[in-house]
Amino acid sequence: MFRFRRPAAAAVAGLAALTALAVGPAPRTAAEPSVQSHEVTFKVKNANDTTVPCPTDGAAYTIHGRLVGPPSQLSPDNPGRAVMLGLHGLGYGEFFWDFQVVPGYDWSEALASHGIASLVVDRLGYGVSSHPPGTQTCMGGQASVAHQIVQALKSGSYTMDGGPGLSFVRVGLMGHSAGGQISQIEAWSFHDIDALVLLAWADFGASPQVLAAFAQTGGVCLSGGAPPGYAPLGRDGAEFKALMFHDADPSVEGEATRLRNPDPCGDDGSIPAGIFLDSQQVPSIQVPVLLVFGDKDAIFPPPALERQKGMYTGSKDVMGITIPNTGHALSLERSAPFTRDAVSSWLCQRSFC
Repeated sequence: MFRFRRPAAAAVAGLAALTALAVGPAPRTAAEPSVQSHEVTFKVKNANDTTVPCPTDGAAYTIHGRLVGPPSQLSPDNPGRAVMLGLHGLGYGEFFWDFQVVPGYDWSEALASHGIASLVVDRLGYGVSSHPPGTQTCMGGQASVAHQIVQALKSGSYTMDGGPGLSFVRVGLMGHSAGGQISQIEAWSFHDIDALVLLAWADFGASPQVLAAFAQTGGVCLSGGAPPGYAPLGRDGAEFKALMFHDADPSVEGEATRLRNPDPCGDDGSIPAGIFLDSQQVPSIQVPVLLVFGDKDAIFPPPALERQKGMYTGSKDVMGITIPNTGHALSLERSAPFTRDAVSSWLCQRSFC
């Protein structure tokens, strides 16, 4: 069964004004619609159908998530339905997109209040989705799973509330951090999406701080993992917070750190190979692209955005937005309302609401 949910609170006025200046206001109705939430499952195969050289086990697994949106986008009577698939980064899960432990941070609900539908999932190896052996999943496999979900969204071949799923005419990807790399790889491998939103992902310009954290994670993986085949980003909660947050509510930092997931070692280990191929293949992406970074990102500090933006030479519609006084975890910082409004405005201008 679907659930009706009340829309999130409005954005901070001053930041919203900056959003309007950057990309124009996202349309809103006088009385915003109720938000629908449907439980969905996807049957996928953990196969690497990309050119990123990394191993997968080829087994069948299940991806769990929620389809969230306004009635207009989730109505069987709407022939032009559009949806954004959200792919979280390392350490996170579906909760990055629908954080409800502290009010005001539910990304999917906020987008729905602007008329945008989104599918938010636990990626393979995370949360309530299936967990393959951690050394037998990788960035190429994750992109292939994302491709399978994109195709299922277009055909309706998935389960929604125990019944058949809706089909969508337009499907886009929005990826945070490593989920951004997965989104890029899917985009240049399969060319089957209509828009690409990258939140805090850059192929180049990673900070010494995160490189040291990755070296530590690599050591955990080489010793077998903790748990086996998996390893957390950051030695402890304090290091995770230092990487992710700059100006966040302490209660949000604490709950997000408590919820953090260990990452498959195969995913971590295949990021460099993905970066090498990104440098060659990203120029082949032709769909509209939005890049959003915080100016206090401890993982990809400035000028990472401008360098990444310059890689998209094949698209005629590329935009970059820098969020002031904001760290890496864009959906969980105090500036999240501004970020959500900026992304919503951009998507609405490209027929996603």
